[in-house]
Amino acid sequence: MNISALIVTYNRLDKLKKTWAASKLLPFNHIIIIDNASTDGTADWLGSLDDARLSVITSPKNDGGAGGFYCGAEWIAKNIDADWVMVFDDDAYPTPDLLDTFDKIDKQGVDAFATKVITPSGMRCKMNIPWKKIPNSLSEIISYQKNDTDFVARNNDITPICTFSFVGLIIKHDVLKETYYNINKDLFIYYDDIYYSWYLNSSGFKLVYRPELVFIHDVPESDITPPPWKVYYLVRNLLLSFKIFNNNRPFSHISILFRVFKYFLMVLKSQSKINFAKAIFLGIKDGFSKK
Repeated sequence: MNISALIVTYNRLDKLKKTWAASKLLPFNHIIIIDNASTDGTADWLGSLDDARLSVITSPKNDGGAGGFYCGAEWIAKNIDADWVMVFDDDAYPTPDLLDTFDKIDKQGVDAFATKVITPSGMRCKMNIPWKKIPNSLSEIISYQKNDTDFVARNNDITPICTFSFVGLIIKHDVLKETYYNINKDLFIYYDDIYYSWYLNSSGFKLVYRPELVFIHDVPESDITPPPWKVYYLVRNLLLSFKIFNNNRPFSHISILFRVFKYFLMVLKSQSKINFAKAIFLGIKDGFSKK
């Protein structure tokens, strides 16, 4: 099995070191790291690494996760011959037995796999749970709030899915090569993986969640209100789905309205309420006006 790793990093050298330490132990044929113009010494550290499998691609500017994954996918499509590509951020890393486990599972007819993503303490990472059905009607949204069983991949069940996260994604090289230009690099962060996987699923590619494939995501385990600049992208990119997908959107009007309303509720928890509210309104403006 020929499998390559794609890692995107920006100014998180301490976490990147942990990710590299875990990744280099696995039998990847190639390890590609996209450095999004880091300013914290990442470039010098990457330059000191001695591993024939490693290719470092330095972006002239920080294009966010979306731009980084687009850049890496394009580079792999044009320069690497592989069977599969594993995709992850600089704060995530595969468990030691992941590739051995992946080698043994039935891959027939599957174009991309989502792994089970957990925190270092073993809790399931909420932000990386794949959708098997997005709740889009009012009744579905209410049902989802009460019990998400019908909508997300269950913890320990093999599940067909309609979206995945870019943390722990394993995708066929040929599929990535054919479709990478559908990774919307202009999104910067948030929804880039949701929109790309929605496109794949809508185009007939088969996506499956496999719980025996485990990834670690080193993120806070408690709910933390994001800073205003992140909320801007959450709102803007959600509304950009109207232009990106036309009628075949992953989120309905009512689902988008519900999500934006939830972001407004975050204002109450924010320590910078005025800036938080401004970020939401700017996200709404740019989400509807951006060409």
